[in-house]
Amino acid sequence: MSETNDPVLIISSDCHAGTLPAGYNEHMDPRFHDAANAWWVQYTREMMNRVGTFFDQEAVEAYSDLAGEQGGTRMKAMSDPKVAPNDKDLLEMLSDPSNPFAPRPGEWDATVRMKELDDDGVAGEIIFPQMAPFGAGLMQYRHDVSPEQNLEGCRAYNRWLAEFCSSHPERMAGVALINVDDIDVTVQEIRDAKAMGLWGGVLLPTSTGDNPFYHHPRYEPIWAVCEELDMPLQTHSGWAPDYGDVECATAMFISEVDMWAQRPFTALMWSGVFERHPGLKYILTEVGVGWVLEKLRVLEFKAADPIFKHFTKNLSKSPTGYYEQNCFLGASFLRPHEAKFKDEVGVDKLMWGTDYPHLEGTWPSTMKELQETFGTYPEAEIRAMLGLNAARIYGFDTDKLQPIANEIGPTIAQIRGEA
Repeated sequence: MSETNDPVLIISSDCHAGTLPAGYNEHMDPRFHDAANAWWVQYTREMMNRVGTFFDQEAVEAYSDLAGEQGGTRMKAMSDPKVAPNDKDLLEMLSDPSNPFAPRPGEWDATVRMKELDDDGVAGEIIFPQMAPFGAGLMQYRHDVSPEQNLEGCRAYNRWLAEFCSSHPERMAGVALINVDDIDVTVQEIRDAKAMGLWGGVLLPTSTGDNPFYHHPRYEPIWAVCEELDMPLQTHSGWAPDYGDVECATAMFISEVDMWAQRPFTALMWSGVFERHPGLKYILTEVGVGWVLEKLRVLEFKAADPIFKHFTKNLSKSPTGYYEQNCFLGASFLRPHEAKFKDEVGVDKLMWGTDYPHLEGTWPSTMKELQETFGTYPEAEIRAMLGLNAARIYGFDTDKLQPIANEIGPTIAQIRGEA
């Protein structure tokens, strides 16, 4: 078999998983159950009120046709004005896997998930949260959540995810949730996550709440333990300030959500985190690609300005040097207009992702998307961006994954539309 006919090893740098509320309760201190259940009901009611503003209904219908049962029916059900369950009924619906209000089976059932990933040609995945108890630092600003509840939500999610990933440990790299209220506790949570088998890294909260931002020295132990344990530090698009209920609020969220997840790069660079921790891997996922070039241009300009000399006196590299040393991009559903920047940002930095099972991602039509984005690229670049970069950066065992890819992966010829 020629090299070109060997199936491509695909590792998605951006997938999501989450379970039913009752599934999290199994991994949570019972004294938090009532509050967690109340949070789920409150959160779901908010989503029911906002579904019509988040996605065009025709797009939801099209997604449902592609994704099959429960693919889009949850959003459709929530937007049905005839659906008005009381709190008890709503919680029961959320905990009933056959109900359209519940997460899709592929989000929490490993057997269903593997079948869907296999059908999409994906051999390995990095798993980010879908939703966690108490929001766990994701989207919780309209609900009163104490630091204690926030921490317990992170712990429950991590315990559940570790158990979930243990079903296919060679294929699943789970990303641990943390909060940043008590740094000593956070450091121990990171150690516990690695010990539990969550080797996909740590999701850095995009918002630090009432705490200082990430340029502050208080976070130094987090950077140190992530470097020590080779736990990639991640930021992921998903959080933005609450823009209220005005008509353009969702448009504001969509327009700025990437920016908030890009922001830690500047703090880590200027505060010398990358200088002190050259082995720290910082991965920016689902935040775009082309913006990196303009960001580095601006930072290089400022770093070279004599007025900035004071701020660069303890930095041995330029902003671009730190990007090259520490940073990587989880290039979710990489489109042609962003992929064209591959040479400037570095082919070795880019890791393609499906964003499974989200509406805006490539699943379940990944082959079509691969052909549109990668069809004209050299074979070595295709293999690097679709899987080998992620294998190197995260530490996947390719000896274990390649036999899976041989069964489910596309060939280069198929990606080029030649077969």
